[in-house]
Amino acid sequence: MSAINAIDNAGESREPRETGFGFWRRSYAMVVKEFIQLRRDRVSFAMIVMIPVMQLLLFGYAINTTPRNLPTAVLLQEDSDLGRSILKALQNTDYFRFTREVHSVAEFDDLLLSGKVLFGVEIPRGFERAVRRGDYPAMLVAADATDPVAAGSALSALSVVVQTALEHDLHAGDPASLPFEIRVHAR
Repeated sequence: MSAINAIDNAGESREPRETGFGFWRRSYAMVVKEFIQLRRDRVSFAMIVMIPVMQLLLFGYAINTTPRNLPTAVLLQEDSDLGRSILKALQNTDYFRFTREVHSVAEFDDLLLSGKVLFGVEIPRGFERAVRRGDYPAMLVAADATDPVAAGSALSALSVVVQTALEHDLHAGDPASLPFEIRVHAR
């Protein structure tokens, strides 16, 4: 090749240009080649199919976002029918398992901070009388914030469960709303 031809052809490519589909053609050829290889190697094909299926089954059963029997402390400052109905309703949900009955707020806080319980339910003194008078009192539910999935699931069911349980005890009022406030504190 002469120097003149080299200068004339310097700006041109010597290979034929691809029209934009070259990438997809090469990718398709590679995928076809890999499937041909997989057809020859049955062990690799079985692993490619079975490992994700096994992971799906294992994690589907192992990762359960519905908590059960969460250890709960109770601070019942008055022994009333309404307070016992609320506690019985919470215990019947299988979300809460009452492990401790405490007699002071300090003991209540110590159990939550030490991690011995995940929830605490406090029904204050004069609660039933305030509900019957229509004063809209507050019931405290303290939740351990270190496990947000368990706390969220249990707390989402709380008001519905309490409302259902109180339909028998409280016959007056709007059935769609609670006659008291449930105050949730994450600690």
